[in-house]
Amino acid sequence: MKPQKAATLGSFLLALSKRITIKSESRLSRSPYRFATFLGLAVLCTVLTAVDLAPELGGPGVTCDEFYHVSYGKRLVSSFLANGLGFFRPSCIESTFAWRKDGPPVHPPLGNWVLGWAHWLFDPEPFNPLRIAITPARFGTAICFGCLAFIVGLFCAGHFGTISGVLAVISLVCMPRLFGHAHLAALDLITATTCSATIVAVAWAEQRKRWYGFMIAGIVWGLALLTRFHGLLCLPPVVCYLLWRYRCRAISPVMLWLTAGLMTFVVGWPWLWLDPLGQIHQYLVSSTQRIHIHTFYLGQVWNDTAVPWHYPWVMFLVTLPPGLILLGMIGIVPLYPKSMRNSHSDQGQDSARDASIWLIFGTICFFLLVFSLPGVPVYDGVRLFLPVYPLWAILVGRGTPVAWAYLKHVMERRDTLRAILVCVFFACQAVGTLWFRPVWLSYYNCFVGGLAGAEKLGFEINYWGDALTEEILCYGARQVRPGEPLYFAPSLAPYQAAGIMVASHCLMEREILLKAWSAEVDHDSVISGWLIVYNRRADLPESLVTLLDDRPAVAKITRQGVWLARLIPLGGANESWSTDARSTSAAFSGISGDTDGGQPQR
Repeated sequence: MKPQKAATLGSFLLALSKRITIKSESRLSRSPYRFATFLGLAVLCTVLTAVDLAPELGGPGVTCDEFYHVSYGKRLVSSFLANGLGFFRPSCIESTFAWRKDGPPVHPPLGNWVLGWAHWLFDPEPFNPLRIAITPARFGTAICFGCLAFIVGLFCAGHFGTISGVLAVISLVCMPRLFGHAHLAALDLITATTCSATIVAVAWAEQRKRWYGFMIAGIVWGLALLTRFHGLLCLPPVVCYLLWRYRCRAISPVMLWLTAGLMTFVVGWPWLWLDPLGQIHQYLVSSTQRIHIHTFYLGQVWNDTAVPWHYPWVMFLVTLPPGLILLGMIGIVPLYPKSMRNSHSDQGQDSARDASIWLIFGTICFFLLVFSLPGVPVYDGVRLFLPVYPLWAILVGRGTPVAWAYLKHVMERRDTLRAILVCVFFACQAVGTLWFRPVWLSYYNCFVGGLAGAEKLGFEINYWGDALTEEILCYGARQVRPGEPLYFAPSLAPYQAAGIMVASHCLMEREILLKAWSAEVDHDSVISGWLIVYNRRADLPESLVTLLDDRPAVAKITRQGVWLARLIPLGGANESWSTDARSTSAAFSGISGDTDGGQPQR
């Protein structure tokens, strides 16, 4: 009986989804305002993100890679402005794209162009390479988040109705990890935007049924290739999808798509022109062969290539609001019509609409599968597979009208109550985004008991240093004596300290040098000093763990009783801070978030 009931429920959901989609399509085809509606929502998402970009205005602290990517972007823009068309001369290309074979991994330039031009808009000294500002460059990422909202919303509206598109956009904001990356001057959100646009463009080209549609989709894929290595991961699901849909007839659209994408990639990256085969080889090798990065998972520190295979699947499930997981799964249910239909005549080819959802769901699974393979590096929370989040928002957009129709079926003549339930439901999904501001990258859902439960289970707490907010930096700056440095840990890159300093008004005004803490720092010295630590357990050495247990926290950033960053005294400073400082630190912790009232759990 249970399988029969499940099949009946599946058939019912399938029928509801088709009925809603047909009605919404007829409604939307008559609406001239759909484009303007989602353009307005895109602007709203950009503004909502831009409000919290500046660290001094409550935005997230500067993360590890931001200074590097902004510097690279400014170098590109300043070189182009200084040389004009001479920018494309071999000598200029070689000096601008100064990649060394023994240097850092090679990155395609599109994301850095975005950050560089955003930086240029507010740059008083565009040709001074030492004048770097993080906040203006973050505006470029905020604009990309608005573009992502426009792409996801317009796609869902065209397939499932305007309300579905609006709720899909809302779901993007309700994903704290995705929303948090929208505030950072890094490549991850830009990568998620271009990869999502690639998949949506293929679905659009298929509906248009014109040869130029796949060329346009290929150009969009080329932009993803120009953003990051992840663009290559869009290739297998798209090719498999087209072959599944069209068999031998897929050769022509696949070739058009591949040709347009690869040409866009080569034309858009002048560095490849100097030695195409050699440079591409260096790019691929440097992207896959790099120093190991530590990952803390299930209470253990792993090398990035040795992380258990289930890491991306578990992290994806515990960092999305549970309601959005439910709606996305409801959106997947109609993908299985053959097992739910009783009539043999219904077992024909899926509609183009259902097929495009197969492409989206397949791409999500492929991304997660790639990062599950042995030897594939995976680190820093969810940022390497961040593109799966906006693609899941599309499934949320598909599942929402199905859930609404089911409520309408069981709650007849109660329209107001249904509307209230939907509003309350999405308000609950937004709790994480509101609660974790501005440390969205530390969000975990109730599946693991929130952040407190995640800490007990051995998940990483704060992997990128966004908990080093201006608030705790200012408090630390007030404790430091003139001429003394302020230490921070853990330091993940040589340019991390510079990035934090240039974005901190307190440190710059007081001319305080921020230095990376190391084991060589004598914390038992009588010389006063102060150390700010963010809770990245993958790179906290045992000596620092002991120090954290021995020294009281003068100030700290906490969420759900778990410390994300804390300020502790070193050496003589341990005896010098007064009772007034202790009482002030308690008040400070209350402003920053909730406190646990004692020593943090480790």
